[in-house]
Amino acid sequence: MLPPTVEVDPRGDIKLRVAQADGGDDGDADSHADTDTDTDTDAGADPVTFLACSRALARASPVFARMLYGEFAESRHREGGEWMVDLPNDKAQPMRIFLDIAHGRFRDVPRVLSVDQLHELTVLTNYYDATAALIPWVDGWMSGIEEIVKDANAPMPKVLWITWELGRKDAFTTMSRRMLMESEGPGFMESGQVEDIQTPPDIIERIDAIRIQIFQSLLNIFQEMVDNLIVVDERVRWCRHHTWMGPHRCESMILGSMTFCLARAGLWPLPEARGVEYSVLGLHGKLTTLVIHDIGRASAGDKGVVDHGECNPRAYLLDLVQRVVRETPSPLTEFHVKYLDQQAKKLLH
Repeated sequence: MLPPTVEVDPRGDIKLRVAQADGGDDGDADSHADTDTDTDTDAGADPVTFLACSRALARASPVFARMLYGEFAESRHREGGEWMVDLPNDKAQPMRIFLDIAHGRFRDVPRVLSVDQLHELTVLTNYYDATAALIPWVDGWMSGIEEIVKDANAPMPKVLWITWELGRKDAFTTMSRRMLMESEGPGFMESGQVEDIQTPPDIIERIDAIRIQIFQSLLNIFQEMVDNLIVVDERVRWCRHHTWMGPHRCESMILGSMTFCLARAGLWPLPEARGVEYSVLGLHGKLTTLVIHDIGRASAGDKGVVDHGECNPRAYLLDLVQRVVRETPSPLTEFHVKYLDQQAKKLLH
């Protein structure tokens, strides 16, 4: 918690009033700053007022430059002889870090940031088009984040945004893949997990859509096998040793064994793709460890003893399941790749 007033520049000519607690939704530059200084910043939240240098802000951020020296009301507004700008949608802690950087107070810049802190900071610098100011600290901050990311409980959507804004294509690709393969339960959009989190455009929607696509493809494999096992005699049957109008002992054993295992995994009756509670990897693990029994060696009349182990579909099903997962498309589109390359060039060169 910051004190009510922070002098970033004791000789500053502008005051920024920022919410101590979480702000509201981001808007455009015109609405982001509140020109009505009689409006409270955040209900129940004590604001923090930063004394800063307007020229330092303008040099660090083209958005601040337009706000303070362009046609926006903030460039003309005065309150009691002071230049006061309300920023109710910003947060005090990341603003403090940004202002320290913009004013050359490098000793006060944290050497280590949590995922939450770096997410909030990059959301703020993205809005003010000032992420390039973070360059000297990015490698140090990211080294700490990369350790956290190894934890299965890491806040993946926030890490995804951080890697996006900092132009880390490899890390972004890895994290989007992890979100696709490891996330359990309903999709990110449906569950509301990203409702209040800044995320890259279109990537969360693609991750959710591809997850559903994979689930449907995997479930279709077993639905088709069920259909193969319950055909009438007039159609081609699954059993390799069946006789015309002969018993269905082979198919019945396979069907019963397969559905029993699916039921124990919570997958029978086969659910709708959107109803799957497992992650892609979790569902893959359940489906590849199914134990399917067959009737083995049995008498086939004139054919003598035949081995119905040849009819066991486990290897066939396993191959189809592996193929679906192996051919999982990337969540990244050409737009994402192009942006990450441009951002990397902008920040790393």
